[in-house]
Amino acid sequence: MKPAQARVAGAAGCAGFTLLEVMLAFVLLATAMGLLIGMLANGLRQVRQAQSETEATLYAQSTFDQIGVLEAIEPGQDTGTYDRGRYRYELEITEVADPALSATAAAPTQAATTVGAPKLYRIALAVSWGAGQAAQQLHFATLRARAPPLTGPGTQ
Repeated sequence: MKPAQARVAGAAGCAGFTLLEVMLAFVLLATAMGLLIGMLANGLRQVRQAQSETEATLYAQSTFDQIGVLEAIEPGQDTGTYDRGRYRYELEITEVADPALSATAAAPTQAATTVGAPKLYRIALAVSWGAGQAAQQLHFATLRARAPPLTGPGTQ
């Protein structure tokens, strides 16, 4: 065998990748792509969840802003929907005892003498969306103080 032929035969043996190396590279590439797509899908799901929670929070804030300004605060319950039924809400308004008055009152007669003291209302709002296993719900609560209505001569 001539030296030139030996070099050609040796170079041909090392010139490319084996089938096993190519298959291993494809497996690694497919695994990396699968992980990347999974992370992107999870990120999109989190963005969608954040959007729904933000919208629910804005609807709740809007409802809280109307209570006591556009409509009187009256104890009771109410239900309804936002965004053409996409979000549902349950509103509950209850009158609560003012903790400041009960802490300073040494006797029940002193608490009764605080005429004109503001009334304290607890407003609880639950906003839900979705159905079945995917149902989500956020709870909000706040306190509002309002002066009692004026009664007596000269008032309607």
